[in-house]
Amino acid sequence: MGTMPENKNEQNFQVNYGLNLSLLEEKVVRLVDLVQELKQAKITLQKENLILQEEIQFMQKEVQELQEENQMLKHQLMRAENSLVSETKDLEELSQEKMMTKMIVDDLIRSIDSLVEQKD
Repeated sequence: MGTMPENKNEQNFQVNYGLNLSLLEEKVVRLVDLVQELKQAKITLQKENLILQEEIQFMQKEVQELQEENQMLKHQLMRAENSLVSETKDLEELSQEKMMTKMIVDDLIRSIDSLVEQKD
């Protein structure tokens, strides 16, 4: 581009060559911009990934704690159910004893009434 072309073909070649170089430069600039955008996107995604990994770790700990609490509550429930069954059996036994006592007291009252009637 420093010297004047000798003929029309050479002049066309230089013009086309210049255009092609301009297009190539534009494409290279766009590619560089695209690469920079992709690098920024990668950095952003890496940060988001780190945050999500921390959330996963937190949630895994929380799940572990909830599972432990669940086991503890299951154990407490079993103890409460066993205690309830035991108390129900005791209550049934007391109810039977009450009926037996009532029958015995009724029988004693009849016997006393019978003795009183005999004395009269």
